[in-house]
Amino acid sequence: MKGCFSRGQQPRKVSERCATRRSEHRCAQVRPGVGDATIDRNLCIKRRDLMCMTLISGSLLGCGEALGARDSGDWSSPGLSAPIDPSAPKFRKTASGALVQDLIDGQANHAEARNGDDVLVDYVLRRANGYFIYSTVEGVSFQPRDIPTGPIRWKLNSGSLLPGLVEGLSGMRPGGKRRILVPPSAGYLSGQASDVEPQMPTFGTKRQLENHKSEPLIFEVVLIRIIT
Repeated sequence: MKGCFSRGQQPRKVSERCATRRSEHRCAQVRPGVGDATIDRNLCIKRRDLMCMTLISGSLLGCGEALGARDSGDWSSPGLSAPIDPSAPKFRKTASGALVQDLIDGQANHAEARNGDDVLVDYVLRRANGYFIYSTVEGVSFQPRDIPTGPIRWKLNSGSLLPGLVEGLSGMRPGGKRRILVPPSAGYLSGQASDVEPQMPTFGTKRQLENHKSEPLIFEVVLIRIIT
């Protein structure tokens, strides 16, 4: 019988195999003094159950209406290193050098957002290569569930919001969605970004942003409504 055992000792009892989604693995052997495989088997079952819960929760992310939660929708971004899709909307360049891509047109019967307006938005922040940093939408990418989420209020002026986002959001209508590539000079290195939005909500997300604020950053933004 195969097993891990010290020289001069008999092979120790090993708990039953636990099946996982990806592969089978053998649970840990009983440690001296435990007496049987009960503890190790329970530990293995807990690990298996945790994996199953993770898989199930991932499969339900698109079922917001049935569960009473907001639908995370399509917030995928392959990053700028991906091949260009000729059918995708074209980027346009703003005065500050930000690149703006209209993904979803807003509601035509609503007014456009203008400089000085207060707006309620959801957004996802990524590096230019598509690497995830933060999202206000629960269930996007691998963001931990203890990270605060929910729509956030921004004021469209350069003293309150990154200059590249002010330009990128101007002209949007409620329900619209844009992808905005903000260069460092119009972002967190603009000289106006010490206290302006968006700021990250936790130590981990603040550290992520601090590490990458000198890079171009991608903001995917949905304008929920203009606050009057």
